Amino acid sequence: MKEGEYKLFFDEYFATSIDQLEYDEAIIKDQRNFCVYLRECLKKKQMIAFTFISSDPLKIRIIKIMVFILNTVLYFVIIGFFYSEEYIGELYDINKKEGFFDYIPRNGEKFVYTVMASIIIGYIVDCFFEDERKIKGIFKREKENALNLRKEIMEFIKDIHNRYLSFIILILVLLLISFYYLLCFNYVYQKTQSEWVKASLTMFVIMQILSILRCFLEACLRFSSYCCQSEKLFKISKLLD
Repeated sequence: MKEGEYKLFFDEYFATSIDQLEYDEAIIKDQRNFCVYLRECLKKKQMIAFTFISSDPLKIRIIKIMVFILNTVLYFVIIGFFYSEEYIGELYDINKKEGFFDYIPRNGEKFVYTVMASIIIGYIVDCFFEDERKIKGIFKREKENALNLRKEIMEFIKDIHNRYLSFIILILVLLLISFYYLLCFNYVYQKTQSEWVKASLTMFVIMQILSILRCFLEACLRFSSYCCQSEKLFKISKLLD
């Protein structure tokens, strides 16, 4: 790569992301159409797309797959936590043949608690991932001092290594505890298995749909702000970012 190409690469890399621009700049510089913006948003915020489609050098795929597995297992664990003895007793007393979706009204409250728990877990998981803005800040801050730049980058790489190692250990421990809990739960409450599995899978589907709707709403608000020239709509869309 020639010197001019290097300069062009770093100028583009360190340029402010379109998604971080304020309204006055975004309305001029953001040339993406609705579908392109929605696709990029889904790749960042929708769990399946983020895990298997999105590419990020600071978030390697094997780590993302582990997070995906942990999230999926935790849906089953969290739903199981909210099966009280009273509720399980009611299930054992049901004698009539139920329809496939009759379990949904009984699990409405559990779904709400599971959504809240999933959001909290998501924030905790994000703490283990390094932000690309941090490495950009290092380059911008130390670009005139090669020695300090090398030192900062080495510390950054070491920090990433320690974070990933801690994160992998944490995930493995949580998975072992979760699988042990699920085995015990199924062994003790055998007659709840069908409803528990259906409720957990429903929760998984609900979370995927909610993330898609969130991205769709964000895209609608953003492009409506362009069409209506409304900075307020733009700021509302940024709240969903």
